[in-house]
Amino acid sequence: MVFHRPPPAADVDCATLEAPPVPLVEVTLYSDDCVAFGRLPLTASRVTDLMNDGTEFELVDTFLQSLDDTHGVQLRTVVVARDEIFAVAVTGPRGDPTRWTRTRPIPVEVRVGRYDVSGNLHGVPGTDPIIGFRRRQVMVPLTEATIEFDSPDGRSLSRSGTILVNRDLTDWIALATRSDVRPPEVIPEFQGLGLAKDFTR
Repeated sequence: MVFHRPPPAADVDCATLEAPPVPLVEVTLYSDDCVAFGRLPLTASRVTDLMNDGTEFELVDTFLQSLDDTHGVQLRTVVVARDEIFAVAVTGPRGDPTRWTRTRPIPVEVRVGRYDVSGNLHGVPGTDPIIGFRRRQVMVPLTEATIEFDSPDGRSLSRSGTILVNRDLTDWIALATRSDVRPPEVIPEFQGLGLAKDFTR
């Protein structure tokens, strides 16, 4: 016997049966030779969870900026492997507040590839933050963070509310004394794309 599901009634709006669209979050991916500005489908509650659960990510409406020259290219979609990502700057809220736990922010400095990242590493009070960093999942979030690197136009600096660093690609991490830890006041936009970036000196 074969049981068939009855078709929806004529007065039922079929549009209501469709799954809600996946939200897109603006991110900046920092790789070894370029920076990618694009939108990432957020299929998890937080970008941190998404980046730790997957190994490849498809960006849409992406602009790639070379770090070796001034060449740039705009792509509709591009797939990036996690082991090619040194850091990720995230715009927007920091996820579901109901999932937050009591942590202690510790200012740290991280060297990951060609990038210098500084920000607050959140750890459980009473634990060693450096040891805790090494035991975290691959992508570790730093809040009120700053990333610096050499671009074709010179030394560049960009601030973000959250920057994820790839623990597996990290050269070193150390405690830092920072008096400038604060949320970004202004997030510049990439002309014509409306994506967060800052390539000013």
